[in-house]
Amino acid sequence: MSIRRLAVVLGCLTGSLTAAAPDAGSGRLHVVDAAENCAEFWRGVPGASPETQTRAFEELLRAPHPTLYTAAVLGLEQPFSSSVPDRLTRFARMRPDPARVEEVRRTLEADLADAAVQFRKTFPDFVAKSSVALVCSLGGFDGGIREVEGAQMLLFGPDVIAAIRPRGFNLRPFLEHELFHVHQANLHPNAPENVAESLWEEGLATYVSDALNPGATTDELSVPDALIAETTPRIPDLSRRLLAHLDDPEGGPVYKQFFYGSTEKVTEVPPRSGYVIGWRIARELGKTRSLAQLARMSPAESRTEIERALHRLAQPGDAGASTQRTVAPN
Repeated sequence: MSIRRLAVVLGCLTGSLTAAAPDAGSGRLHVVDAAENCAEFWRGVPGASPETQTRAFEELLRAPHPTLYTAAVLGLEQPFSSSVPDRLTRFARMRPDPARVEEVRRTLEADLADAAVQFRKTFPDFVAKSSVALVCSLGGFDGGIREVEGAQMLLFGPDVIAAIRPRGFNLRPFLEHELFHVHQANLHPNAPENVAESLWEEGLATYVSDALNPGATTDELSVPDALIAETTPRIPDLSRRLLAHLDDPEGGPVYKQFFYGSTEKVTEVPPRSGYVIGWRIARELGKTRSLAQLARMSPAESRTEIERALHRLAQPGDAGASTQRTVAPN
């Protein structure tokens, strides 16, 4: 998920949000908790009528935080009276335990603060320039950027985190992945929004979270073994497909195939395989570059390296290399 535009954010937001001053190198993140009623919402909606579900959304979530609970932020459609029940039906297989939702919500701010402190040990020039918000996303996202009143903002969904990450799950790799996106956005605020840049950003963020958390599992890095196993033997074909679409826009059909999860059968492209391929490219470049050097590579330089690597990966016989866990040189 792209977070580079975060650097533009939050001169002043109205309603329930307030802009935070830059942290000036302290590692502090200003967190807006707009999910205080998320557990209560999830306690009440299973088995409820569509009308009750919509009323709970309006009263518990949207009324206290109208700038965050919008169609654009949550990926819903108007009217909410139909789109909210539809979303809850589609999310039913991942319905979270309300107690776990509340646990995640109560600890996430501290987890983020700790991750930021640790993150700065490797990236001392990291500065948080804006607020972060906790939002009951109704299955929309676990973490990512959404537009809030015309500005880009980093959001976390405690309900989705609770649904896909059980108690005891190490959240730090996931959080540091997102923090690295913020750092890279600060370094390259005008980076292009296309498939090539997304491949670099997501691959490098995965590589960084791996390097900073050498004991993390692939699940904790958000690239599970099953995804790696499905993607690896198809890398030559997938690389050729990517080479033909590097300038396609972020959010277009090819981007969605490679970077979105999917509940549909998409046989030609494993969902989220762009993370695996980008991670592999970043890992190779990391053999001769530090994490800081990789982060500071200009979009033009990273584009050249991405294209060169894809041409190499597109050759028959290059697919079988394993995803070796390595740390970039200091």
